[in-house]
Formats: sequence, C-alpha cells, structure tokens
Amino acid sequence: MRLSNNSFPYPVLSSANSFDIDSEFKFGDSFSVNVDQVQIGQSDFELVVTYFLKNDDLQMMVNDGRAKVVAHVESTLTSYRNAIEFPENSDTVSFAVDASMIAKNIELTVLVVSNVMIEEYSNSGFNSELFGDNYAVKNIMRGDILAFEPTIDIELQTVDSGPVGVQTFIKVAKSKNKSMMVNLDGEAIKIEIPTETYRVYAQMQNAKEVKMANFSLLVPALMIAVDDIKDEGSTNGDYLWSIELQKYIYDGLKYDDSKLKNTSSLVVAQQLLDNPIIAAFEDLIEVDE
Repeated sequence: MRLSNNSFPYPVLSSANSFDIDSEFKFGDSFSVNVDQVQIGQSDFELVVTYFLKNDDLQMMVNDGRAKVVAHVESTLTSYRNAIEFPENSDTVSFAVDASMIAKNIELTVLVVSNVMIEEYSNSGFNSELFGDNYAVKNIMRGDILAFEPTIDIELQTVDSGPVGVQTFIKVAKSKNKSMMVNLDGEAIKIEIPTETYRVYAQMQNAKEVKMANFSLLVPALMIAVDDIKDEGSTNGDYLWSIELQKYIYDGLKYDDSKLKNTSSLVVAQQLLDNPIIAAFEDLIEVDE
C-alpha cells in the first residue's frame, strides 16, 4: 500500500500540508508519524509507532469512535501483510514483526479511516479558499481514508541467531510451550522457546553468554534438521533451509549420502557450526579466571 496526496478525490489530511492556496487543509493542520525499531531477540524486532494528529474534527472523531487509526505493514517481496489498530485513547502502538515472514525492507502506512458510514463529511480544517465555506463530502464509507502519512520505507536491523553460514535460515521465536520445540515446516528452521526463556535470551548482551546460549539452542535444532535430511520419506526438501543446509553438508563438509547416513547427526550439527562447544567452554574458563 503506497499512497500519495493525489490518491483521493476528496480532501485527505497528511503530513505534506503547506501554507499554499492549493492545500486541501488550513495551514497548521497535519497528520504525521514517528517510528522506532526495538530489537527484541536475535532475529526479531518490534516497531513502536506514534502518530501526531493536528485537526480538531478528526481528533474528535477518533475519540468518539467514528474514526480509528490503523498501521498497515507490508513486505513487497513476500506475501506478508498486517493491519494493526491503535489502542483506544492512545497515540502509540507497538507490535512485534516475525523476521522469518518478511524480506529486508517493509513499507509502513499509517491511516485515519472512517469507522462508520458518513452521509456528509465536513471538517472545519478544510481550506475555504479552495472549497468554499460549506463544503462537505457525501457518502464516506466505513474504511475510507480521512488522513494518512505517506508510506515509510523501513530497513530492518535484525540480528541473526547463528554463526555466519547457517544464520540465514535459523530463527529463534517465543512460544507458549513449556519446552523448546523445533519447527521445520517453513522456509526457515524455527526454534521455539518459552516466553520467559526468550525474554532472557533477547536481553543477552555478553558475547560469551550468547555463544553458550546459541550452542544449547542451535545444536539440537540442527540435529533434528540433519535427521530430516537423512529421512528419505521427508517432504521438507523444497524448503529453503533444507536446500541450503544440504549445500553446506554435501559441498562444504564434503559428505555423500552413505557417509551422512553413517555419521551421527550430533557430529554433523557441530561441524556445521564449526564445533561451537570448544569456543563456548573456552569462554567459560576465561570467565572463571
């Protein structure tokens, strides 16, 4: 969804409102947005969006429920689309974005939309020099746009969860389960850990702690993935993680089918991660010293 000021046949408030006779609203009326990214994990993040509405009539409509503010998020390179409503009586909304569902960039468009059908929509902020004193828009439908911030392109600043090589297809996510789970049903290997564990993992800043945490998460996940590749009856061969992982195993580590079947998946998983147990325990020795 990419909008511009000439997208509408009726006056719509936006941030691009200047002191000009051709402006649809009076000078000083505007609708603008501020966006912050907050890292909440090794591969996921949170957007915090705040809007600034300077128009008394629209603000009153939002306050009494005749209009609502919505953030529309879209990844143009994938099928990811989501619409998030701002909470009642709040000009800020925050929401997590699953990095495994999107490409590097996303588009954010924040809108004020009608929440009811309006037979005649008038606004004291309409530019009377352009529309006259008693101008009204007939038949505003529920969902019609009344204000918007021109689409913002956001470059995601995500941090991947594994060492260089396998990091591109391993993601860590929180879940309501009590135990760690590994989900192979998707383009990425998704490691799902309990919410509280995820919170602690996301707050880790010490590189030594992260190494040990990654060892405890990535090795079992890769063992399961390697077992799946060994399984001739697996239906996961077309997923990106499986295609890329097989390249690392067969081309990088120089395995063939026979050698792979006769090698422990634990050994293969550690080789894929360049034997992380050694580095992890060496760091623990340094901490003790």
